[in-house]
Amino acid sequence: MDLSEKEKIEKIFSSIQFDTVVHLAAQAGVRYSLENPEAYVNSNLVGFIHILEGCRHHGVNHLVFASSSSVYGANTLMPFSVHHNIDHPVSLYAATKKANELMAHTYSHLFKLPCTGLRFFTVYGPWGRPDMALFLFTKAISEGNPIKVFNHGEMLRDFTYIDDIVEGVVRVMGRLPEPDPTWTGDRPDPGTSYAPYKIYNIGNNNPVKLLDFIHIIENC
Repeated sequence: MDLSEKEKIEKIFSSIQFDTVVHLAAQAGVRYSLENPEAYVNSNLVGFIHILEGCRHHGVNHLVFASSSSVYGANTLMPFSVHHNIDHPVSLYAATKKANELMAHTYSHLFKLPCTGLRFFTVYGPWGRPDMALFLFTKAISEGNPIKVFNHGEMLRDFTYIDDIVEGVVRVMGRLPEPDPTWTGDRPDPGTSYAPYKIYNIGNNNPVKLLDFIHIIENC
């Protein structure tokens, strides 16, 4: 299914009545966005507006969608919080995920569509993408090939097992976001809203040095 094909998306919404929509499809990856930016625009922006329109016009009660920890971009405050500013993305992929959050909020405001965004942190596990670190490193080690490591492997990543991601998604599906009565425009909180809109981080909260991660794979 190509998310940019509006007619096909509309056909799905017209044929099935959804109470909740969980939207996890996207063009992922940071490096590939340098080579093929159009793929990110078509899938993550055009595709997402088609999902929003389907939810709007077909009485969906709740849209849960995948954002990404990459939206934190140039932010150096640790640990990352949904209350932090995310105005400085450092990749096109991150920019499209930030745009998804803004688009969802707009529909929450205009059409009272309850939307929940989930910022995933470095997901790993069965059926993961072959271009992700776990699979790339494992393949390189098993074949005796070198691994490109930047910053001496000192950078931290919060690896999150896929089962924990699934549990987080299932938990929020039945929890409709409600307007926050304490939200004010003079001191806006990015993680909540006066509209039925909510953002969550879903991570392991236990960052690991990349070099330690590689050593663990080597010792397996």
